[in-house]
Amino acid sequence: MVLNSTAVLDAFLCALRLLAGAGVVGLGVLVLRRSGRPSPDAGPDDRAYLLYLLAAVLVALDVLSWPFFYLLLQSYVPEWEGVMCVYGVTRIGTGSVGPSRFLPGLLAALEAGKPAVVFAAGTWAVLYAVNRPTRTAPLTPRVLLAAVVLGLVSVLDAAAEGAYLLIPKKDDFLSAGCCTAALDGPTGPTGLLAGSALGSAPPLVLGGLFYAANAALCLALAVGRLRGAVPGFLGLTRLAIGAMAALAVSAVFLVDVAAPLLLRMPGHHCPYDLIPEAPGSVAAVAVYLLSSFCVGWAWVVGRFGTTPETAPFAGRQVGRLLGAALVATAASVSLVSVQLLLV
Repeated sequence: MVLNSTAVLDAFLCALRLLAGAGVVGLGVLVLRRSGRPSPDAGPDDRAYLLYLLAAVLVALDVLSWPFFYLLLQSYVPEWEGVMCVYGVTRIGTGSVGPSRFLPGLLAALEAGKPAVVFAAGTWAVLYAVNRPTRTAPLTPRVLLAAVVLGLVSVLDAAAEGAYLLIPKKDDFLSAGCCTAALDGPTGPTGLLAGSALGSAPPLVLGGLFYAANAALCLALAVGRLRGAVPGFLGLTRLAIGAMAALAVSAVFLVDVAAPLLLRMPGHHCPYDLIPEAPGSVAAVAVYLLSSFCVGWAWVVGRFGTTPETAPFAGRQVGRLLGAALVATAASVSLVSVQLLLV
């Protein structure tokens, strides 16, 4: 285990998330079982109030854990000679025959799992917000189920992160300390991307696709938000598909065009280097991901949060989410554009 102040704080955050997640799962199961056996004289369930309060705390902890995870990886960079950025940290343990051989797989799972945890947190929050102002709370079973799912994914993510912290690392060797050869090689992510139809496009073409895709997304969000009627489920599905397509184009643009320009290193396509060298671009990425999540949460409300009683509240919630997605998309693209102009 590599001990520094960031690792200690991250371990404390993992412990809090484990406790809160386990409490949410336990309370959620208890309240779900009680809600399935209603009695005429049953009063308000205090455990439900405690569950919602604990779930709200877990949402905050889960959101905080995502950026803190990358701060942890960045704090590990000076610990090994030859490691130049976070990518080198992700390769610690590669080729080892000891317990550290699990480190790259754990990190890959954590990088994929963090967005899923945050999306699950937002899913519970939006369903709870739609259900709360109603008279009979028709979405309560779905809200409780979403809370249990949130608790489970949070516990799994916190346990995996805790295991990553505890597994020894200092006695392992690196397969690659520099990200350039590994990422840009023929079998690396950017090397494979360059061979694809989108990745092999000239930078000007990629830039045009980036701005066109996001302009189209902003237009669709504005129409859905401002025309006075919330899009139906099919309309929300089309918006979600469009947001995913725009996210894919933006990811290619970030790696293939923006990163080399912002880092002032032509041909260098490592997004991890943006964390210490171009923090403004990291903020733009975070805001853009928020936009994509808002569209996804709007789809969740349209699919799972709309009943005859909740329809007015669900409509307002979808409108707010689409408005937030519109503002976040425009802000992210503007922030990236300003940084590229200043290079």
